[in-house]
Amino acid sequence: MADLTLPVTHKVTAADGTVRWDGVAAASQWGLAGSASYSNNYEWHTSGQAGLSITLRGHWEIEASDGTRRALAPGDVLVMLDTTGQGHRSWPRDQGDTMVLGMGFGEDVERDIRGRLAALLG
Repeated sequence: MADLTLPVTHKVTAADGTVRWDGVAAASQWGLAGSASYSNNYEWHTSGQAGLSITLRGHWEIEASDGTRRALAPGDVLVMLDTTGQGHRSWPRDQGDTMVLGMGFGEDVERDIRGRLAALLG
């Protein structure tokens, strides 16, 4: 696991008042997972598709295949790139309800994020 700065979008208003968003890339898929969804995540698994995992409610923990663990809380964003290999495992940290929003990257975004990570890790 590594901390990675993600690109952000920004709103651009032209002189004529029209608006566009620069840096927007559509998610290829998205979904919500709650506490009940974690029943099988104690076992090692891959993310299936590169993307973002955004904690909306509750606290959970994730362990990468290298043994690194991260505790995640509301507002935390996790980039999931482990689409092959052993993957990761995850579980709720307390008895409270958790809710996580997952968004899959398109191929161009995935390539960009993997490039950023490679540059960060040298």
